[in-house]
Amino acid sequence: MEILTQILKAEQERQGNLVDDLVKAMDIQNRQEKSIDDLVKATDIQSLKAELEQLKKDGVDKESKIHFLTAELERQGKLIGDLNMQLNNQSLREEQNRLGKLIKDVVQESEKHNLWFNTHKCAEAKLSGVYETIVPNLISHPFKVACDAETRGGGWTIILRRMDGTVDFYRNWAAYKEGFGNLNGEFFLGLDKIHALTEERNQELLFVVEDFEGNERFEMYDSFAIGDEDQQYILHTLGNASGTAGDSLDWHRGMKFSTYDRDNDSKKDVNCAVSRTGAWWYNGCLDSDLAGRYNDNRWAKGVIWNTFKGQEYSLKKAVMMIRPTK
Repeated sequence: MEILTQILKAEQERQGNLVDDLVKAMDIQNRQEKSIDDLVKATDIQSLKAELEQLKKDGVDKESKIHFLTAELERQGKLIGDLNMQLNNQSLREEQNRLGKLIKDVVQESEKHNLWFNTHKCAEAKLSGVYETIVPNLISHPFKVACDAETRGGGWTIILRRMDGTVDFYRNWAAYKEGFGNLNGEFFLGLDKIHALTEERNQELLFVVEDFEGNERFEMYDSFAIGDEDQQYILHTLGNASGTAGDSLDWHRGMKFSTYDRDNDSKKDVNCAVSRTGAWWYNGCLDSDLAGRYNDNRWAKGVIWNTFKGQEYSLKKAVMMIRPTK
């Protein structure tokens, strides 16, 4: 920046000198024209011709110099314009670099103090939201999860959420295996991921349910785990229950998961997933089913938690989440 300023100053001084030369040259030409008039009056025709030829010669030289100086002046003006542009570009680059460094510093500071950017476990999250996690040795690639950092001490990984009926839960085995829906709204995380999370660490399980009148209840189980696909995602671990919603999951203990295209319930003549329009660890058929049809209040067809609102009431909200035990 300082070098460019010095160059610009020097060129401006040089331009000023060229302007002075141009003014002097033009003054000389004016004096020459006056001398020719004087000579015409004071000498004879032959002397005037000789002197005129010389003056013409001198005049051409001066005129050439004027043209040269004019062209040089234009060139210098362009050069100064270019230097000004370079100076402005240099200032712009310096400002961009300064802003870039400022943004980098802000991001680094945010990453240092806000685990939103760098957490890999919902148990460590300080804010509720969607994060990316990985389960080493069980799932080879990272996957996204919805974390609840507020309910009953936080640290929860949400594995099922119903809230408005915008997502269809009447799906096949492959869909429940992989997971579906919107992590910011209604979704099912996926049986493979739930198995991986419960296999990696001991987990406790929390249900939060709410009716359309705004009454909310919860039920917690001090341990929870399911098997892998070869075991049909069996609900093989379910601990002691406590809470305000009542225990509507114990009857499903030890049951394999069922969907409309995979019948694993205890009924021989009925596929509970089809008759109840959902998917769950059905027994024969259900005491709970959070994957039933939203807002369907027919017998055992809706979003059901029997010990809270019975089997003819489809809940407004149902959330199922897990957290590592301490």
